[in-house]
Amino acid sequence: MSGNNFYNQLRTAFTAMLYKQNGTVILLALLVMTGMITIGLATATLVLNEIQQSSQLDKSMVAFYAAESAVEKGIYQVRKQEFVTGEEEKILPNNASYLMITDDAEDYLVTNLLKDQTLQLDLYIPGSLLPLDSPVKSLGFSWSDDPGSWLEVRWVAWTTLGVLNPEVTGAERGKKIPPGDDQIINLDVNDYLYKVRITARYADVSNLEIVAYDQVNPNPTDCGTPGPGSDCQTPIPGRIKIKGLGEYPNNSPSAAKQAILVTLPQISPLSGLYDYVIFSEDPVVKEN
Repeated sequence: MSGNNFYNQLRTAFTAMLYKQNGTVILLALLVMTGMITIGLATATLVLNEIQQSSQLDKSMVAFYAAESAVEKGIYQVRKQEFVTGEEEKILPNNASYLMITDDAEDYLVTNLLKDQTLQLDLYIPGSLLPLDSPVKSLGFSWSDDPGSWLEVRWVAWTTLGVLNPEVTGAERGKKIPPGDDQIINLDVNDYLYKVRITARYADVSNLEIVAYDQVNPNPTDCGTPGPGSDCQTPIPGRIKIKGLGEYPNNSPSAAKQAILVTLPQISPLSGLYDYVIFSEDPVVKEN
């Protein structure tokens, strides 16, 4: 028997078997159609999700730049000394909008310091000799377990009359603070204004957490758990907090939203190059 004849006979027998079983062809066709429809729906869903994600990504980019616009405006106001705390909303020409939320104090500070890098804290109201509503009387420090790291803390104090007070002007030089443990530096019990400089010595300092307290030697009995959230915690003045919230499209149920938070000192810190004093028996004159 040739191959063609065998194939024809097999096809004839299979066709006859299908026709003898009523509804088999219809069932097979329904199964094939169901599979095709399922594949089509899955493909369409995948394509629609990709389109929606791409569209949302584009919206998120616009919302991010709107939030960045708010932050840039706040930084510009700080640089021009026109900074005002509060909230400001604005709708941009591209139908994006931003909400700028600003404050002139920071609850607590978390930062990193490289070896020999200095951080300056201005514990007063910039441009004013008025006492703080909640004077800072001590500072708490803690950071990661960086081998060999320690802090050098210096400060200068003056009265609300603008007079330097030598009795409270002091320095903590070379005081080794065990990494990971809370260390308290007391300033004074009076309402003095302070400028504090913190320097990382011998090694980098990572995740440095600085908390201000309105009590000298804050203890768990009076203040609860030390650190952020302590009952004796007080805001760190002289620092600007700017939060920008961007939205695009404005006031839309499908709008994308982005947020940026920036903190910075209200007054530009002095360079470490000027951290010295010249003593001379004769007048010091600068010649051109």
